[in-house]
Parts: sequence; structure tokens; C-alpha cells
Amino acid sequence: MPIFIFFTLIKYIIFADIILSWLQIFWLKMRPQFLAGIIDPMYESIKKYIPTTIWPIDFTPIVILILISFILWFVEIFFPGSHSTFNSYFQ
Repeated sequence: MPIFIFFTLIKYIIFADIILSWLQIFWLKMRPQFLAGIIDPMYESIKKYIPTTIWPIDFTPIVILILISFILWFVEIFFPGSHSTFNSYFQ
């Protein structure tokens, strides 16, 4: 099911953004524009409603990953077996 592929790609992009943000500790600022173009609108829409920053730590990616997990769980409940179709793409 395409929704599982889409949200899995979004998860990988968020994880890549998290890892690249950790590199800023070593003064390496590497954040490609295409990554910022995909992730920043999601971050801003979450930050508009929920204050997710506590001093230097931004919890926005965690909130988005939890929302994605909830959406995929919800789809799996109402469309049983759709996740097994997703797994067959990667075997």
C-alpha cells in the first residue's frame, strides 16, 4: 500500500535530518536544501500548535514520528493485511 511506503520514506528522511543535526556538535553544518524543503513545513506545522522545544532540545521529530506510527497503526486496524502487502515490496 503506497501510504506505508510514503510514511516509511518520511521516517527515513526524519532520521537522516536528526543524524545531520547531531553533526552540528562537531561544527559540520550539512543540511541539504531538499531535506529542509521536505521536513521544515512539517516541523513548523507541529510547532504552531505544540511548543516542542525545551532549551537546546527540539522534540518536534519525536512528535512527528509518534504521529506517523499512530497513523500507520490506525490504517492497519481499519485495513487489515495492508501491511503484509507493504512487506512483500521489500522481500
